[in-house]
Amino acid sequence: MSEFQRMSDILSATGLYNAERNSLLFAELKAYAEGLDMVFDELEEMLRECFVETAESYGLTMRETWLKRYNPDRTLETRRNAIKSALSVSQSDYTYSGMRKICDSFNLHGDFNAYTSPMKVTFTCTDTLTNTQKTVLADQMKKFMPCWLEFEFICN
Repeated sequence: MSEFQRMSDILSATGLYNAERNSLLFAELKAYAEGLDMVFDELEEMLRECFVETAESYGLTMRETWLKRYNPDRTLETRRNAIKSALSVSQSDYTYSGMRKICDSFNLHGDFNAYTSPMKVTFTCTDTLTNTQKTVLADQMKKFMPCWLEFEFICN
């Protein structure tokens, strides 16, 4: 039901107002309804963008910017999963499965070569990345790795 119809029904039910098609009340209600419909549409969009599960545009982009995980060419579901994965990373994620979760949060594909030498892990990325993306991703992934572990990011 539109705002106009809702307001018209409420006022007509009182018996005091008659919102006939060419009346001033009709025009006034139409003007109010246009403004209210616009505000309610924006509020509905804002509510949708507040949650990762329902966000479709700026809600995802803002989170990706905060988390430094921008993937505009990916599907909505892939972008949502990357954000949820990034938000689930904790201080205890320094195991192999934790490192895999970190890679998933960046939408990275590749293989770990665990402990090629004492206290070193190498991640070989199979995605095609620009030099800037390689630098940003390597720096971001290093932040999540334990400080005692040497981390090497290799991209073909």
